[in-house]
Amino acid sequence: MELTPLCSFFVPMERKHQLGNVAFGGAWSEQIAAREALSAALDVLRCAAARAQAHDPRRDPAVMEALTLACDSHPKGVLLEAAWNRGAALTHPGPRIAELQRVADLLAEAQAGRR
Repeated sequence: MELTPLCSFFVPMERKHQLGNVAFGGAWSEQIAAREALSAALDVLRCAAARAQAHDPRRDPAVMEALTLACDSHPKGVLLEAAWNRGAALTHPGPRIAELQRVADLLAEAQAGRR
């Protein structure tokens, strides 16, 4: 949630609501919110990959939600989700981190191609 200044007070305002207040027509405001959500999900996945030595990303609901969001928007999302889960199940931290970073990078490449 982002704090937006309003008459010298800060009030919490959801980004989607902010973009909905724009007077221009079209679906572009919804696309901005969706792109920002996907970007945030990819950041969560990158962070989870980096922390995978000490934390199991499969036990973190925020990571699993981010994975679902990122994979739902990718043409090969089902395969990448399976690859993430296989990578997260690896017992040795080095290969686990490398595999999770690889999958996160593949998901991010797809987003970069859509811009």
